[in-house]
Amino acid sequence: MSTDYSEDRLIQNSAADLLENELGWTSVYAYDREVLGENGTLGRTTYHEVLLAGRFRKALVRLNPWITDKQMAEAVERMTEHMSSQTLMQINEQKYQYIREGIPVTRVKPDGTTEEIRAKVIDFDVVEQNDFLCVREFWVYGALYRRRADIVGFVNGIPLLFIELKNHDVEVENAFHQNYRDYLDTVPRLFYYNAFIMFSNGLEARVGTIDSKWEFFHEWKRLHEMDSGNIELPTMLRGICKKENFLDLLENYLLYDHSDGKTVKILARNHQYLGVNQAIEMYRKREYMHGKLGVFWHTQGSGKSYSMLFLSRKIRRKFEGSPTIVVLTDREELNKQISNTFENCGVLGNVKAQKFIARSGDDLIAKLKGNPSFIFSLIQKFNKPNAEPIYPDHDIIVISDEAHRTQNGVFAENLMHLLPTANRIGFTGTPLLRDDNITARTFGGYVSIYDFKRAVDDKATVPLYYENRGERLKDLKNPEINEEIAAVLEQAGEIDASQQAKLEREFAKEVHLLTAPKRLKMIAQDFVRHYSDLWTSGKAMFVCYNKVTCVRMYNYVQTYWQKEIAALQKQIDRCVYQQEVQEMKRKLEWMQQTEMAVVVSQEQNEIQTFRKWGLDILPHREKMEKRELDKEFKSADNPLRVVFVCAMWLTGFDVKTLSCLYIDKPMKAHTLMQTIARANRVAEGKENGLVVDYIGIVKALRQALADYTASPDGITAGKDPTIDKKELINRVLEILSATIAFLKEHGFELQDLIDAEAFLKLELLKTAANAMCETPEVRKSYCTLATSLLKWWKFLTRDEVTLEMKQQKDAIEAIYKELQRKRKHADITDLSVTINEIINEHLDINPRNIASDDDSSRRFDISRIDFDLLRREFAKKREKNLIMKDIQDLLQERIAQMLAINPSRINFYEKYQEIIHQYNEEQNRVSIEKTFEALMHLTEELSEEEKRYIREGFDNDEQLSMYDVLMKDDLSKEDMKKLKKVAKDLLSKIKEILKTMDHPFDKQETKAAIVVTIRDMLWQELPESYPDESITYYRDAVYNFVSQRYSGIA
Repeated sequence: MSTDYSEDRLIQNSAADLLENELGWTSVYAYDREVLGENGTLGRTTYHEVLLAGRFRKALVRLNPWITDKQMAEAVERMTEHMSSQTLMQINEQKYQYIREGIPVTRVKPDGTTEEIRAKVIDFDVVEQNDFLCVREFWVYGALYRRRADIVGFVNGIPLLFIELKNHDVEVENAFHQNYRDYLDTVPRLFYYNAFIMFSNGLEARVGTIDSKWEFFHEWKRLHEMDSGNIELPTMLRGICKKENFLDLLENYLLYDHSDGKTVKILARNHQYLGVNQAIEMYRKREYMHGKLGVFWHTQGSGKSYSMLFLSRKIRRKFEGSPTIVVLTDREELNKQISNTFENCGVLGNVKAQKFIARSGDDLIAKLKGNPSFIFSLIQKFNKPNAEPIYPDHDIIVISDEAHRTQNGVFAENLMHLLPTANRIGFTGTPLLRDDNITARTFGGYVSIYDFKRAVDDKATVPLYYENRGERLKDLKNPEINEEIAAVLEQAGEIDASQQAKLEREFAKEVHLLTAPKRLKMIAQDFVRHYSDLWTSGKAMFVCYNKVTCVRMYNYVQTYWQKEIAALQKQIDRCVYQQEVQEMKRKLEWMQQTEMAVVVSQEQNEIQTFRKWGLDILPHREKMEKRELDKEFKSADNPLRVVFVCAMWLTGFDVKTLSCLYIDKPMKAHTLMQTIARANRVAEGKENGLVVDYIGIVKALRQALADYTASPDGITAGKDPTIDKKELINRVLEILSATIAFLKEHGFELQDLIDAEAFLKLELLKTAANAMCETPEVRKSYCTLATSLLKWWKFLTRDEVTLEMKQQKDAIEAIYKELQRKRKHADITDLSVTINEIINEHLDINPRNIASDDDSSRRFDISRIDFDLLRREFAKKREKNLIMKDIQDLLQERIAQMLAINPSRINFYEKYQEIIHQYNEEQNRVSIEKTFEALMHLTEELSEEEKRYIREGFDNDEQLSMYDVLMKDDLSKEDMKKLKKVAKDLLSKIKEILKTMDHPFDKQETKAAIVVTIRDMLWQELPESYPDESITYYRDAVYNFVSQRYSGIA
């Protein structure tokens, strides 16, 4: 082959040229040209040296003018020495601390005593103060072996970059297995100081750190977050080896994680580096952001916790002052997990995380009044609405983990009241819900987006496949089911309003059909067959309808698991082929060793509840309490391989070895998206995740997409620009009056509850709840009033409500919550057990339709669907105006609905027939296939449409949208060209003035300023073909566009 296509010329030489000519590194070819000696090519005396001492000494003098010869010798000695007992990772971590923090040297004070000071090794602030050198064909001699590295990058003489290259027709992975692993064994000293390791064949490139497995070497394919991505070597070099980026990554984006008793070196992935730096820029401009740094949406499994850590670390290091960083979660286990991560990565110094955890609301306030570097707290500890606001003399940055769940209204309000000057950023793994205005009000729009599809494309998560294995239910043949259930209800005697409310919820759902033993047994049998066939794939999580079903499914699976073991043993006994016997014996051993567990939260009277269902929760509870099941399940080698859950572990619980997720529970919105993402974590040897659907989640998936926020920048999230605030406030006042009057009509004065103190308030709350349980109709009417009030209330800001309004709303909400509590604790277990038995008796399942091993059922690669794109498109099609129904009409409508599902009047036969037909529709293979194909087709169409801005010559979709607003028919080419410039300039001007305004679309004077700016620019810049009388029309069109698009940023 021609040398033009050789590794040396085509790959290595091109890489060195890019580093030298574009990125400003000095390049040296050392293969047969290096002269040894202090004045030689690299200044080293032997090939055993990897630290270029001459360049290192020059840097020490340049960066530390005070340094003496003795201190210089001390610094060089510390940098080159290590103990023979140290591992490579220990040496590497020690040298990194010297590089980042400076090398300790001894200084003699005037009084003769000594002290330790640090000599700077690299100037991270002034790039030009450092010496960047790349050496091609760098010889290194070990104790027994000699090796030659393709490219080694030095900064101030320290070998921080190692690049192993292959020819374009050789797999990149070969560089890892054939060369790099050998170098680690033969010349480990080359990696004592190493920060970045790159492998490439020119067309593909990977980067990682020492001691990482191949799976954790990742691509670096974008220079900006919105780039489509390019995996070739030039992109990686420009992204990482640009001098400013190189030093930024070295200083702020390398971690040593000491969790679980071992050390792992972590380099930020491309999306983390870009996303965190965008958040840093928002913090840099914080005086214009009014506390809202944005929402950081990086999909589940893409390293969100580490991103929070990188952000915190960089802010504290690179900005003046001593900010306090408050990390918020909404669950104790998440709080513990994130604080431990910060501790184990050394971000808390030598202090234990426990010292930074807020123990109570009072302790949180006490900590906030001080100036600790970090505070870890549950959002629920912001529980003092009347606490005096804190105005510290330093910055406070609030980082909220899983923002869409944490900021549930009242605590978010308390947070902003207590810390009015704090800067807030929300981290989430799923996009925000369409009507989540609380999050938008608390954090602002998106600051960084890294969605599910992009994460899979980048190999940050593994592809996810969807497989439907649901059975078909036969129609009920016996209308006598009506009489049988009615007889049970009659026998139960009179039931109170809370019990009836709970029964209504049960009959409105498919609970008794989906938890019928016949169906559960069929699914258990299929699960055993399916999962045991995938026995080499990883661990499994089975999501059940409820806690009772978790234990029932566990019991059924145990039975079928043992039957499968017995059948496998018989196969082994009959088989005459040695290879097959060996494989089946391995599978048999795996099945015999496999352990399963139920993981559900505790509740009151659970022992009695489970006993009524003929179940024993105690052995499962004992296992949950006495063992660390979470750690066992996370360990790849632990035989705990299957867990049955219904709510716990569905969110915020990462198990990299989880490959199979079995879903038999209806779910909605972000819970569904987060649950699906449980199976997409990257692990060694894991190629994909599999979602097995028994329930028919495709419908819910479609609904979830439609429920997500209306734009990717989050600016219209939950805020409807067409709402008239005056009308809204009037509506809230109307509902408050109606609710107070309704309570009074039934003998309760709301003001008494508001004025009461201590135990009297508690007693009155109970009295109010009892009054609202007078009849089912009364209860339903009150709940309708309360939920309507709470729905509209979330669109109001603190400034728009009076103290009296808030007191009334809080009291109404407290009564509503007490009614919910009463319903939750209403005991209808005996009724449910009996009804479940009746339905099971009448239910029949079509076994021919249950998925089987030889099924030709398709698995759908749901990674190919751009959920974010579809989310935006679905949102466009939704009606933007919030419909304000008359409250009396709404009450009548809800009462009618209640009567329709009243257990004493319902036609159970027809109701369950309807549920069966809806359920079967979701199991229809043709329907599922059409759904996914339509989603993929729509994705492709929208992707093409999104590329239009590039074809039209714009930088982004925003500019194209502005151009479309200004566009009119019959423009000449010259006018179109001019209009594109107007669109770009006008958008830029508007965004510039918005940065200087506080709530620009809420105040008359700022609105007027924006309108005038738009009018003046259009008047001066629009092409002549636009008549003067049209300026007003286009002024209003542009104002409407920007007010809808940017109303959430201030």
